[in-house]
Amino acid sequence: MAIINGEFLRLKEFNEVKLDADIRDFLEDAHSSFKSKSALNPRESKFKKSLVHYAAMGDCSELLRFLLANGAAGDDRDQNSRTPLSWAAEYGALDSVRILLEDGAEINSMDDMLLTPLSWLVHAGGTTSKLAATEAYMRERGAMLNPEEDQNALSDF
Repeated sequence: MAIINGEFLRLKEFNEVKLDADIRDFLEDAHSSFKSKSALNPRESKFKKSLVHYAAMGDCSELLRFLLANGAAGDDRDQNSRTPLSWAAEYGALDSVRILLEDGAEINSMDDMLLTPLSWLVHAGGTTSKLAATEAYMRERGAMLNPEEDQNALSDF
């Protein structure tokens, strides 16, 4: 439990969380509920992300494993149909990407903007070693920027 508490604290330091009082409140409530074992995968009302989305983006591997083992859907969708894998990829959260793929997440799932998790990673901007390692791992497993276009390109040969 100490590790998961630390992961909650790390999540609360994300800019996306620190700059939005509603999300901060959601994570505080989720953390309290988690400690009392009352709600395992709550969803916040603003962006419709569940705790599994935040655990994935924050690379909170113990929290993510716990949520998945206790019924949270690895392919849960937020208001834009983004999956936890999409958020993990955008943040270069390699451990989360691995966990979600091992749990059966669809590597080329598309959201309502027709973007894949790899698209979000590539468009995150920046060239950190963390992003590069996550991109390489995903590409080795068949991740594509746009599966429909990639399939059309393959059929042209």
